[in-house]
Amino acid sequence: MAKKYNTEETIKLILDTATRLFTEKGYEKTTIQDIVNELDGLSRGAIYHHFASKEAIVDGVIKRLLPEKKYIEAISNRQDLNGLEKIQHLFLETLFNEEVGASFSLTYSLFNNPKFFMMYMMNCNEFIAPQVEVYLNEGNQDGSLNIQYPKQIGEIVVLLLSTWFIVSLYPNTVETFWEKLGASKYVLDGIGLPILSDDLIENIKKIMIEKEGAHENN
Repeated sequence: MAKKYNTEETIKLILDTATRLFTEKGYEKTTIQDIVNELDGLSRGAIYHHFASKEAIVDGVIKRLLPEKKYIEAISNRQDLNGLEKIQHLFLETLFNEEVGASFSLTYSLFNNPKFFMMYMMNCNEFIAPQVEVYLNEGNQDGSLNIQYPKQIGEIVVLLLSTWFIVSLYPNTVETFWEKLGASKYVLDGIGLPILSDDLIENIKKIMIEKEGAHENN
């Protein structure tokens, strides 16, 4: 008897299966029927109940590469953070969110597909860049920042601190990661946006050391 899934489990199964097939066969060569064939008892209708098309499935895969709305709302609702600090927390969330990290580890090769990369950037511009703009405006109001062109600067921040650190596009070693972080700090400091403060970089180092230690213990 086929296993029964709730809505959340069904969506996860579809996206997990699609991600694997997109990686193995390529986006263009994977069909809806291919995905159905790999599902545990789910029908074609079950897919279309949640996703109107293959492109909608890809969009679902890509959205798992961004922090969920609940994490961003938690940052936005913090009264103890100024605008600059909210951007810093958003960057840390993007960098170290475990769900995002797990999804990225499965999709690195997909960024070589122009359509996948374009849709990823569209999602960043639609969901992350506007949030950075909100925090930039908050920073201008609370005095933690003095930034002109917050909309355009928000887009630049996302491009620099998101796309540039995708390993499949720009291969990284530990050394080049820190060099990129230093270069990013240089650029952002130059436009009056000190997101990558010395304290934040030390915090990043601490988190990475802790994660490496946990990985070795496992």
